[in-house]
Amino acid sequence: MKLQFLGTAASEGIPNPFCKCEICEKTRVVKGKDVRTRSSFLIDDVLQIDIAPEFSYQVMRENVDVTKIKDLLFTHTHPDHFNVGDLFSRMVDFGFNITHPLHIYGNDRAINGCLDVLPGYSPERFQFHLSVPYVTITTSAGYTITPLLANHAKWEFCFVYVIEKDGKRMLYGHDSGYFPELTWDWLKGKYLDLAIFECTYGYRQNDRTNNHMSIETVLSTHKRMLDEKIFDHKTQVLTSHHSHSCGFMHDELVEIFKPHNIEVAYDGLTKTI
Repeated sequence: MKLQFLGTAASEGIPNPFCKCEICEKTRVVKGKDVRTRSSFLIDDVLQIDIAPEFSYQVMRENVDVTKIKDLLFTHTHPDHFNVGDLFSRMVDFGFNITHPLHIYGNDRAINGCLDVLPGYSPERFQFHLSVPYVTITTSAGYTITPLLANHAKWEFCFVYVIEKDGKRMLYGHDSGYFPELTWDWLKGKYLDLAIFECTYGYRQNDRTNNHMSIETVLSTHKRMLDEKIFDHKTQVLTSHHSHSCGFMHDELVEIFKPHNIEVAYDGLTKTI
């Protein structure tokens, strides 16, 4: 699988346009890997996870042909992940020479939210699939996906996803704080070739944060997965969904996680498993 980080920021982006904190001010000067757009992810150019507000910019920057995308997974409906208005450009009479429908997977709020902004959609352009926690399905592009419950919003089933193809298995693990025990139970005995954890918070002196992960929560999750043999030293582990409020620049996060063999993702990073 080819994996590409289209965006790696938390909800405000970095720099936050309304912020004058040290991280945002430094980022305006140094740019580079410290500039982060809202989180979105692409697999093999055909499966996308979430649509960020910067979607059009992200795919132009990375030269992505979005007409090739067959599957779109939504983790939840917070606006930094659920920019569904851009899907209207794929409707008949707006997008031309499109040869297949986009299959959309998500919770009930995500599916109904899509239907609200796509009135009169045609099945030649969109097909919708309700994701059920812990129920494994095969997508139109041939990926095996399982939505696992995240520890995030109170009033919505938010998902992290296990995605499998060609004998490789990965976890896309945000938005979520320390995972619910039901999700840990499902992961037992499932070896991961790659895992992505979010790290919205900086240091919180709490290794089981709710809603989002702190640096300590990432490290405790990493340790538990090693202890329970969900992954080993060959597993690629990365962090994403970073916020300016964590208080660290990209290179500083790299130094924090380097002793644990955890890589810090940045916009445009590609990996393979």
